[in-house]
Amino acid sequence: MVSCFPVIKLTKEKICAVLKGIAEKLPVFLFCVLFINGYNTWFGKENSIVGVILLMGLLMFLKADFGMDAKYSALLVPVLLVLMGLCAKLSTWSPLVGLAVDAIFLGAALLFTRRDATHSAYLPFFMGYLMFRGYDVTGDLFVKRMVSLTVIGCVIGLLHWLGSRKSCGHDAPTVLLAPFSLDNQWERWALSLLVTLLVTMLCGDLLSIPKSMWVNLTVLSLMTPIEDDLMRRRRMRIPATILGCVLFMALFGWLIPPDYQTAVVLLAGFLSMFITSYFIKTVYNSFSALVTATLMLPVKAAVLTRIGNNLIGAAVTLVSLFLFNRVFDRLDHRRQRVA
Repeated sequence: MVSCFPVIKLTKEKICAVLKGIAEKLPVFLFCVLFINGYNTWFGKENSIVGVILLMGLLMFLKADFGMDAKYSALLVPVLLVLMGLCAKLSTWSPLVGLAVDAIFLGAALLFTRRDATHSAYLPFFMGYLMFRGYDVTGDLFVKRMVSLTVIGCVIGLLHWLGSRKSCGHDAPTVLLAPFSLDNQWERWALSLLVTLLVTMLCGDLLSIPKSMWVNLTVLSLMTPIEDDLMRRRRMRIPATILGCVLFMALFGWLIPPDYQTAVVLLAGFLSMFITSYFIKTVYNSFSALVTATLMLPVKAAVLTRIGNNLIGAAVTLVSLFLFNRVFDRLDHRRQRVA
């Protein structure tokens, strides 16, 4: 009888490669755990999402090239991190104020990262901004949030300068103000993402959609600057989200006793460092998001809200891409006629 499952042969070389990968990732994982635990101790568990974003920025910006002299980007990184916290707070005052503030900050983040060759440096700023709006705090906790963004942001800027000063160019920040053109794919993507997010954020505020942050994060995840990546993510997002919800309910609802759930979360965090597949990463993100959401929502409500908001975000993305593609196609046809 022939098995329908692939046979995995564990050779000595494969075992050594796995052990080597674990040895390389383990120090980084331990640093991440210590960083988040230390952050929560100093600035409060309610601000833990800020620690995650700062950690993400630290890892991504260490050797990033923003297309200018590193001494300028080292100053701009903490400035934008502080503005992220302030603007996210201001945007909660009213939907119309939020629309204006959202447009200013997200536009500034796109401007600052427009010359980034990896097309990913915008993510910490965008994800942080969306999450800060979703996890708003007041009083002493907000003061701690801003202090952490200022102090740790300056440390990230310093480490960025130390790690990138020899590899970056010597351009002044004025290069960011070079003329924009909708003939360029990056400008088209940036305009599409900015307008779509502004509309979904405004609708979420006006309609008081529960956990509308998840709608916005779905849009952010699906609207990538790489076309091939975009098509692949559109196919995988919803099935992976549902699978992540099922996995969460199975583990935390039935299989894992409460005393061991923290260990499971830590183990999942370590294993996520080896994830390269977008599908599996989305499964993990749904799982980890629900762990946080159940602190405020019942398990069933959190799962249904997660799936529903992902469906809304995916639908909004499809409609937005269709409309913007029509607009850009017409622009191309007009230019061809003129030529």
